[in-house]
Amino acid sequence: MFKKYFLLILSLSFLTILSCSHQPKLTSKNDVDMLLTILKANLSQQYFDKAKAVDLVNKLTKMESQKKFDHLTPTQAARMITSFLQAETHDKHFNVTAYPANPENAEEVKPLKQSVAGISDYRILKNNIGYIKWDLCIANENAFREIRKVLNTLTGCRGLIFDLTENPGGDGASSAFFNQFLYGDKGYQTLLKKKCTGDKEWHQSEVIFNYKDGPTFFDKPIYIIASKNTFSAAEYFAFTAKEMKRAIILGDTTAGAGNPGTSQGFRTPETDTIFWMFIPNCQIETKDGHSIEGIGVAPDVLLKSDQWLQETLVYVAKHAK
Repeated sequence: MFKKYFLLILSLSFLTILSCSHQPKLTSKNDVDMLLTILKANLSQQYFDKAKAVDLVNKLTKMESQKKFDHLTPTQAARMITSFLQAETHDKHFNVTAYPANPENAEEVKPLKQSVAGISDYRILKNNIGYIKWDLCIANENAFREIRKVLNTLTGCRGLIFDLTENPGGDGASSAFFNQFLYGDKGYQTLLKKKCTGDKEWHQSEVIFNYKDGPTFFDKPIYIIASKNTFSAAEYFAFTAKEMKRAIILGDTTAGAGNPGTSQGFRTPETDTIFWMFIPNCQIETKDGHSIEGIGVAPDVLLKSDQWLQETLVYVAKHAK
C-alpha cells in the first residue's frame, strides 16, 4: 500500500514539475536583456549627441558580449548602467532605475508637506525678509496661482530668500514664472539658449511670461540658498540670477546637472520589475557659451554652519543697505 501511494505521489510530483517547466517565466537575465535593448534604442533616438550615442551603444553591446551583466539582478544592472553612462558622458541626468512593481516589504510613504507649486514653506522672517522654501519646480495653472499667492503674501518685504537646498528641479517654466516678478530688466529672458535632439539651430530656452498684474520685487534684494542637492531646473534659476547679477547665491556649489531630458518607464506582463530611465535630449548654455553641466553654480558666499538659514539671515542683516 505504501509503495502504491509513494509511486502515485512521485508521478504527480513529476507531472507538476513538467507543467511548471512549460510555464514561461521571465528571469533576471531576460529583464536585463530587455532593459539593454530598450535603452540602446532610446539612446540612438533621443540622446542629443548622436556620435556619442553610437559610441555608448557599441560599448554597451561589447559589455554584453563580455557577459558583464550576467548573474546581475535588474537593480544591480541598472546601477551599473547608470554609473557607466554618467562616467562616459559626465552627465548627471543619465539615470536608469529598476524596482519591483509590488515590493513585499513596502512601507507607507508619507506625503510631503508641499503645495501645488512645490513650495513647502513661506513666511516673513526677522527684519521683514520674505522666505520661500521651494522644493520642486512645478509648472501649471494651479502652480502659477499658488506662486502668485505666495508672492502676494510677501509683498512689502525688504528682500526675498529662496531656499533651493532640496530642490531636484522639474519644469523650468516655473522659474520663468517666478522671474517675471523679480526682474525689471527682461534681458534674462534671452540669456539662455537651447538645442535639442533634431534641432539644427539653437533657440531661446526661457519660456516668456509677461503678466501685467501681480506683485513685483524689481528693486528688492534677492538671496538664493543652494546646495549640492540643487539640481537641474532649480540650478538654472540660481544660474540666471547669478549671471544677471540679480541675486546673491549662498550655500554650496550645485549639482551641475544642466542638460534636460526625457524619461520613460516600462515593464512587461510577465515580470514584476519596473524600469525607469532618463536620457538627456537637450543642451542649454548662455549666449556666450557658458554651461553649468558638470560644473554647477558656485556660491558667492560659502555657508559653513549647520544652520544655513540663520547664517543667511546674519549675512543679510550685515549687508543690508
